[in-house]
Amino acid sequence: MEELVTVEQVGAVIATLAWAGPVAGLIVGIIAGATQGRAGRGALRGLAVGALGPVIWALWLVFSHLVRYNPDTGRAGLHSISTLVVSALIFAVVGIALGAFYGRIAIAREPEESEDQTANHADTDEQQAQ
Repeated sequence: MEELVTVEQVGAVIATLAWAGPVAGLIVGIIAGATQGRAGRGALRGLAVGALGPVIWALWLVFSHLVRYNPDTGRAGLHSISTLVVSALIFAVVGIALGAFYGRIAIAREPEESEDQTANHADTDEQQAQ
């Protein structure tokens, strides 16, 4: 019985997306940023999102190495608890690091945005007092 999708095909697709992702993210970021008058900031955010492609590719390569066939033992895949734990730790650490990085990008505001929001809150408080 043949596989519908081989490991090599998946690897090729992930590798292609790894290199196309940053370019696509940059283009979409520039377009989205330009609609808001901030093409540079949009480009950086788009590139940051597109950079997930190479990260996913690197994780795929690490995982493929960890679960490869070992001719000495005749085992393949998640054949031991240590392989599972190492895989889980690598993916957890990368996930936490990416979450912190992208969280900072999402929370970061430009100075004029925060000043405008503060001014709007002051106006609202004055209106409520009247």
